[in-house]
Amino acid sequence: MSQPITALPANTQPATSPNGGMPVLRLQRVTRRYGARVALLDASVELRPGLVGLLGPNGAGKTTFLHLAAGLTEPSSGHISWLDDRPRRHAKLDNRIAFVPDGDDLPRRDTALDFVAMLLQSAGLSRAQALARGASTLERLGLQAKLHEPLQGLSRGQRQRVKLAQAFALPADLILLDEPLNALDPIWRLEVAALMREAVQSGACVVLSSHILEEVEALADWLVLLFRGRVVAAGTRKQIQELLSHRATAVRIQCDDPRRLGQALLGVAPVTLLRVEGQELSVQAENLAVLQRSLAQAVLSSGVRVQSVRTAGDDLVGLFQALSQEVR
Repeated sequence: MSQPITALPANTQPATSPNGGMPVLRLQRVTRRYGARVALLDASVELRPGLVGLLGPNGAGKTTFLHLAAGLTEPSSGHISWLDDRPRRHAKLDNRIAFVPDGDDLPRRDTALDFVAMLLQSAGLSRAQALARGASTLERLGLQAKLHEPLQGLSRGQRQRVKLAQAFALPADLILLDEPLNALDPIWRLEVAALMREAVQSGACVVLSSHILEEVEALADWLVLLFRGRVVAAGTRKQIQELLSHRATAVRIQCDDPRRLGQALLGVAPVTLLRVEGQELSVQAENLAVLQRSLAQAVLSSGVRVQSVRTAGDDLVGLFQALSQEVR
Protein backbone atom coordinates (compact mmCIF):
# COMPACT_ATOMS: atom_id res chain seq x y z
CA MET A 1 0.00 0.00 0.00
CA SER A 2 1.27 3.49 -0.81
CA GLN A 3 1.92 5.98 1.92
CA PRO A 4 -1.33 7.49 3.29
CA ILE A 5 -0.12 11.09 3.24
CA THR A 6 0.36 13.24 0.20
CA ALA A 7 3.26 15.68 0.34
CA LEU A 8 2.34 19.31 -0.15
CA PRO A 9 3.89 19.43 -3.63
CA ALA A 10 1.76 17.59 -6.22
CA ASN A 11 2.57 13.89 -6.21
CA THR A 12 2.01 11.36 -8.96
CA GLN A 13 1.30 8.64 -6.38
CA PRO A 14 -2.21 8.90 -4.88
CA ALA A 15 -2.67 9.40 -1.15
CA THR A 16 -4.35 6.20 0.00
CA SER A 17 -6.88 5.80 2.80
CA PRO A 18 -5.65 3.06 5.14
CA ASN A 19 -8.69 0.81 5.51
CA GLY A 20 -8.85 -2.62 3.95
CA GLY A 21 -10.80 -3.60 0.86
CA MET A 22 -10.37 -2.68 -2.75
CA PRO A 23 -10.16 0.97 -3.82
CA VAL A 24 -13.61 2.49 -4.24
CA LEU A 25 -12.42 5.65 -5.98
CA ARG A 26 -9.07 6.57 -7.53
CA LEU A 27 -8.08 10.00 -8.84
CA GLN A 28 -4.75 10.13 -10.66
CA ARG A 29 -3.35 13.59 -11.42
CA VAL A 30 -6.86 14.97 -12.01
CA THR A 31 -7.30 18.59 -13.05
CA ARG A 32 -10.62 20.27 -13.76
CA ARG A 33 -10.77 23.67 -15.48
CA TYR A 34 -13.71 25.92 -16.21
CA GLY A 35 -12.36 28.22 -18.86
CA ALA A 36 -9.37 29.99 -17.38
CA ARG A 37 -10.32 29.03 -13.82
CA VAL A 38 -8.73 25.94 -12.30
CA ALA A 39 -11.17 24.35 -9.84
CA LEU A 40 -9.03 21.29 -9.02
CA LEU A 41 -5.33 20.91 -9.79
CA ASP A 42 -3.31 17.70 -10.18
CA ALA A 43 -5.21 15.78 -7.47
CA SER A 44 -4.15 12.20 -6.70
CA VAL A 45 -6.23 10.41 -4.06
CA GLU A 46 -7.29 6.80 -3.56
CA LEU A 47 -10.24 6.07 -1.29
CA ARG A 48 -11.16 2.75 0.31
CA PRO A 49 -14.08 1.81 2.60
CA GLY A 50 -14.35 4.16 5.58
CA LEU A 51 -15.61 7.59 6.53
CA VAL A 52 -13.64 10.32 4.77
CA GLY A 53 -13.87 13.99 5.72
CA LEU A 54 -13.47 16.40 2.79
CA LEU A 55 -12.47 19.80 4.16
CA GLY A 56 -11.78 23.22 2.72
CA PRO A 57 -13.05 26.80 2.66
CA ASN A 58 -15.48 28.11 0.06
CA GLY A 59 -13.82 27.91 -3.34
CA ALA A 60 -11.34 25.22 -2.28
CA GLY A 61 -12.66 22.70 -4.82
CA LYS A 62 -14.84 20.47 -2.60
CA THR A 63 -17.92 20.54 -4.83
CA THR A 64 -15.81 20.01 -7.94
CA PHE A 65 -14.14 17.03 -6.24
CA LEU A 66 -17.54 15.53 -5.38
CA HIS A 67 -18.94 16.08 -8.88
CA LEU A 68 -15.89 14.37 -10.35
CA ALA A 69 -16.18 11.54 -7.82
CA ALA A 70 -19.86 11.10 -8.72
CA GLY A 71 -19.05 11.02 -12.44
CA LEU A 72 -21.16 14.11 -13.09
CA THR A 73 -18.16 16.08 -14.38
CA GLU A 74 -15.36 14.94 -16.67
CA PRO A 75 -11.78 15.83 -15.73
CA SER A 76 -9.92 18.23 -18.00
CA SER A 77 -6.90 15.97 -17.58
CA GLY A 78 -5.95 12.97 -15.49
CA HIS A 79 -7.80 9.73 -14.84
CA ILE A 80 -10.63 8.66 -12.51
CA SER A 81 -11.74 5.08 -11.89
CA TRP A 82 -14.28 3.38 -9.63
CA LEU A 83 -14.46 -0.12 -8.10
CA ASP A 84 -12.06 -2.49 -9.84
CA ASP A 85 -10.87 0.29 -12.17
CA ARG A 86 -14.19 0.60 -13.94
CA PRO A 87 -15.09 3.75 -15.90
CA ARG A 88 -18.05 5.74 -14.60
CA ARG A 89 -20.31 4.80 -17.51
CA HIS A 90 -20.11 1.10 -16.58
CA ALA A 91 -23.72 -0.06 -16.15
CA LYS A 92 -22.98 -1.94 -12.94
CA LEU A 93 -22.06 1.32 -11.16
CA ASP A 94 -25.53 2.88 -11.42
CA ASN A 95 -26.70 1.68 -8.01
CA ARG A 96 -23.27 1.65 -6.34
CA ILE A 97 -22.64 5.40 -6.24
CA ALA A 98 -24.94 7.75 -4.32
CA PHE A 99 -24.62 11.53 -4.31
CA VAL A 100 -26.39 14.10 -2.15
CA PRO A 101 -25.67 17.62 -3.45
CA ASP A 102 -25.81 20.76 -1.38
CA GLY A 103 -28.76 23.11 -1.79
CA ASP A 104 -32.53 22.82 -1.71
CA ASP A 105 -33.41 22.44 -5.39
CA LEU A 106 -36.04 19.69 -5.24
CA PRO A 107 -39.17 19.17 -7.39
CA ARG A 108 -41.73 20.77 -5.10
CA ARG A 109 -44.79 18.95 -6.49
CA ASP A 110 -43.38 15.44 -5.99
CA THR A 111 -44.21 13.64 -2.79
CA ALA A 112 -41.35 12.58 -0.54
CA LEU A 113 -41.79 8.88 -1.37
CA ASP A 114 -42.25 9.44 -5.11
CA PHE A 115 -39.07 11.53 -5.27
CA VAL A 116 -36.96 8.96 -3.46
CA ALA A 117 -38.50 6.04 -5.37
CA MET A 118 -37.87 7.77 -8.70
CA LEU A 119 -34.17 8.19 -7.91
CA LEU A 120 -33.88 4.60 -6.71
CA GLN A 121 -35.54 3.34 -9.89
CA SER A 122 -33.11 5.39 -11.99
CA ALA A 123 -30.32 3.54 -10.15
CA GLY A 124 -31.72 0.19 -11.31
CA LEU A 125 -34.18 -0.88 -8.60
CA SER A 126 -37.63 -2.14 -9.54
CA ARG A 127 -40.64 0.00 -8.68
CA ALA A 128 -41.58 -2.32 -5.81
CA GLN A 129 -38.02 -2.34 -4.44
CA ALA A 130 -37.75 1.43 -4.74
CA LEU A 131 -41.01 2.03 -2.88
CA ALA A 132 -40.15 -0.43 -0.10
CA ARG A 133 -36.61 0.83 0.46
CA GLY A 134 -37.63 4.44 0.09
CA ALA A 135 -40.44 4.15 2.65
CA SER A 136 -38.23 2.29 5.11
CA THR A 137 -35.43 4.86 4.96
CA LEU A 138 -37.79 7.83 5.12
CA GLU A 139 -39.39 6.30 8.20
CA ARG A 140 -35.93 5.81 9.73
CA LEU A 141 -35.44 9.56 9.28
CA GLY A 142 -38.71 10.41 11.00
CA LEU A 143 -40.79 11.11 7.89
CA GLN A 144 -43.36 8.33 8.15
CA ALA A 145 -46.16 10.90 8.35
CA LYS A 146 -44.81 12.81 5.33
CA LEU A 147 -44.43 10.00 2.77
CA HIS A 148 -47.25 11.21 0.54
CA GLU A 149 -46.96 14.96 1.11
CA PRO A 150 -45.60 17.22 -1.65
CA LEU A 151 -42.08 18.41 -0.97
CA GLN A 152 -43.19 22.03 -1.14
CA GLY A 153 -45.12 21.50 2.09
CA LEU A 154 -42.13 20.19 4.03
CA SER A 155 -39.68 22.25 6.05
CA ARG A 156 -36.10 22.76 4.86
CA GLY A 157 -34.84 20.23 7.40
CA GLN A 158 -37.42 17.65 6.30
CA ARG A 159 -36.46 18.11 2.65
CA GLN A 160 -32.82 17.63 3.61
CA ARG A 161 -33.75 14.30 5.19
CA VAL A 162 -35.59 13.31 2.00
CA LYS A 163 -32.41 13.99 0.00
CA LEU A 164 -30.37 11.87 2.39
CA ALA A 165 -32.92 9.03 2.31
CA GLN A 166 -32.31 8.31 -1.38
CA ALA A 167 -28.57 7.92 -0.75
CA PHE A 168 -28.85 5.60 2.23
CA ALA A 169 -31.64 3.53 0.65
CA LEU A 170 -29.21 2.37 -2.02
CA PRO A 171 -26.77 -0.50 -1.40
CA ALA A 172 -24.04 1.91 -2.50
CA ASP A 173 -20.28 1.39 -2.22
CA LEU A 174 -19.52 5.10 -2.55
CA ILE A 175 -21.74 7.66 -0.81
CA LEU A 176 -20.90 11.30 -1.50
CA LEU A 177 -22.47 13.84 0.86
CA ASP A 178 -22.13 17.59 0.25
CA GLU A 179 -22.97 19.48 3.47
CA PRO A 180 -25.38 16.73 4.58
CA LEU A 181 -25.92 18.13 8.08
CA ASN A 182 -27.21 21.51 6.91
CA ALA A 183 -30.67 22.46 8.26
CA LEU A 184 -30.87 19.38 10.49
CA ASP A 185 -31.87 19.47 14.14
CA PRO A 186 -29.38 17.88 16.55
CA ILE A 187 -31.41 14.67 16.91
CA TRP A 188 -31.40 14.12 13.12
CA ARG A 189 -27.71 14.95 12.86
CA LEU A 190 -27.12 12.07 15.25
CA GLU A 191 -29.35 9.77 13.21
CA VAL A 192 -27.61 10.69 9.95
CA ALA A 193 -24.25 10.09 11.65
CA ALA A 194 -25.51 6.63 12.67
CA LEU A 195 -26.52 5.92 9.06
CA MET A 196 -23.03 6.92 7.91
CA ARG A 197 -21.39 4.57 10.39
CA GLU A 198 -23.73 1.72 9.42
CA ALA A 199 -22.88 2.24 5.75
CA VAL A 200 -19.16 2.09 6.59
CA GLN A 201 -19.68 -1.08 8.62
CA SER A 202 -21.36 -2.58 5.54
CA GLY A 203 -18.22 -1.83 3.50
CA ALA A 204 -19.02 1.54 1.93
CA CYS A 205 -16.82 4.57 1.53
CA VAL A 206 -18.70 7.63 2.81
CA VAL A 207 -17.27 11.01 1.80
CA LEU A 208 -18.52 13.83 4.02
CA SER A 209 -17.95 17.39 2.86
CA SER A 210 -18.72 19.97 5.53
CA HIS A 211 -17.68 23.36 6.87
CA ILE A 212 -18.59 22.20 10.40
CA LEU A 213 -15.11 21.03 11.34
CA GLU A 214 -16.01 19.78 14.81
CA GLU A 215 -18.58 17.35 13.40
CA VAL A 216 -16.17 16.08 10.77
CA GLU A 217 -13.56 15.58 13.48
CA ALA A 218 -16.01 13.46 15.48
CA LEU A 219 -17.08 11.35 12.48
CA ALA A 220 -14.24 10.94 9.99
CA ASP A 221 -11.36 8.53 10.37
CA TRP A 222 -9.50 9.91 7.35
CA LEU A 223 -9.23 13.44 5.98
CA VAL A 224 -8.69 15.09 2.61
CA LEU A 225 -7.85 18.78 2.93
CA LEU A 226 -8.36 21.03 -0.08
CA PHE A 227 -7.11 24.59 -0.50
CA ARG A 228 -7.24 26.67 -3.67
CA GLY A 229 -8.00 23.63 -5.76
CA ARG A 230 -5.16 21.53 -4.40
CA VAL A 231 -5.09 18.48 -2.16
CA VAL A 232 -2.74 19.92 0.47
CA ALA A 233 -2.83 16.85 2.74
CA ALA A 234 -4.57 13.51 3.15
CA GLY A 235 -4.44 11.03 6.00
CA THR A 236 -5.51 10.66 9.59
CA ARG A 237 -5.33 13.72 11.79
CA LYS A 238 -2.25 12.27 13.53
CA GLN A 239 -0.51 11.68 10.21
CA ILE A 240 -1.19 15.22 9.06
CA GLN A 241 0.11 16.56 12.38
CA GLU A 242 3.30 14.56 11.80
CA LEU A 243 3.55 16.06 8.34
CA LEU A 244 3.31 19.53 9.85
CA SER A 245 5.90 18.77 12.53
CA HIS A 246 8.58 18.82 9.83
CA ARG A 247 7.53 22.26 8.62
CA ALA A 248 7.25 25.68 10.18
CA THR A 249 5.01 25.09 13.19
CA ALA A 250 3.24 27.55 15.47
CA VAL A 251 2.68 27.13 19.21
CA ARG A 252 0.30 29.28 21.27
CA ILE A 253 1.12 29.69 24.95
CA GLN A 254 -1.17 31.20 27.60
CA CYS A 255 0.93 32.54 30.47
CA ASP A 256 1.17 35.34 33.02
CA ASP A 257 4.08 37.17 31.31
CA PRO A 258 4.26 36.40 27.56
CA ARG A 259 6.88 39.09 26.85
CA ARG A 260 9.33 37.69 29.38
CA LEU A 261 8.78 34.16 28.10
CA GLY A 262 9.29 35.37 24.53
CA GLN A 263 12.61 36.96 25.44
CA ALA A 264 13.74 33.74 27.12
CA LEU A 265 12.75 31.69 24.06
CA LEU A 266 14.70 33.94 21.71
CA GLY A 267 17.83 33.00 23.62
CA VAL A 268 17.44 29.23 23.29
CA ALA A 269 15.23 28.42 20.25
CA PRO A 270 15.51 28.94 16.47
CA VAL A 271 12.36 31.10 16.44
CA THR A 272 11.14 32.46 13.10
CA LEU A 273 8.12 34.38 14.39
CA LEU A 274 7.11 35.67 17.81
CA ARG A 275 3.93 37.62 18.61
CA VAL A 276 2.23 38.73 21.84
CA GLU A 277 -1.55 39.16 22.02
CA GLY A 278 -2.83 39.86 25.52
CA GLN A 279 -1.81 36.94 27.70
CA GLU A 280 -0.97 34.71 24.73
CA LEU A 281 2.42 34.21 23.13
CA SER A 282 2.48 32.83 19.57
CA VAL A 283 5.77 31.31 18.49
CA GLN A 284 6.75 29.78 15.16
CA ALA A 285 9.83 27.67 14.49
CA GLU A 286 11.07 25.39 11.74
CA ASN A 287 11.11 22.29 13.92
CA LEU A 288 8.37 21.45 16.42
CA ALA A 289 10.45 19.01 18.48
CA VAL A 290 13.25 21.56 18.97
CA LEU A 291 10.73 24.26 19.86
CA GLN A 292 9.05 22.05 22.47
CA ARG A 293 12.37 21.23 24.16
CA SER A 294 13.40 24.89 24.10
CA LEU A 295 10.06 25.97 25.54
CA ALA A 296 10.55 23.81 28.62
CA GLN A 297 13.99 25.36 29.13
CA ALA A 298 12.66 28.91 28.66
CA VAL A 299 9.82 28.37 31.14
CA LEU A 300 12.25 27.15 33.79
CA SER A 301 14.74 29.97 33.26
CA SER A 302 12.14 32.76 33.11
CA GLY A 303 9.94 31.59 35.99
CA VAL A 304 6.84 32.40 33.96
CA ARG A 305 3.66 30.55 34.97
CA VAL A 306 2.10 28.78 31.97
CA GLN A 307 -1.63 27.98 31.84
CA SER A 308 -1.80 26.17 28.50
CA VAL A 309 0.23 25.25 25.44
CA ARG A 310 -1.50 24.55 22.14
CA THR A 311 0.14 23.49 18.89
CA ALA A 312 -1.41 24.60 15.61
CA GLY A 313 -2.94 21.39 14.35
CA ASP A 314 -4.26 20.11 17.68
CA ASP A 315 -7.72 20.23 16.11
CA LEU A 316 -9.07 20.42 12.57
CA VAL A 317 -9.31 24.20 12.65
CA GLY A 318 -5.65 24.44 13.60
CA LEU A 319 -4.64 21.81 11.06
CA PHE A 320 -6.45 23.60 8.31
CA GLN A 321 -5.07 27.02 9.20
CA ALA A 322 -1.53 25.67 9.35
CA LEU A 323 -1.78 23.84 6.04
CA SER A 324 -3.40 26.84 4.36
CA GLN A 325 -0.37 28.92 5.31
CA GLU A 326 1.83 26.37 3.54
CA VAL A 327 0.28 26.97 0.12
CA ARG A 328 -0.53 30.67 0.13
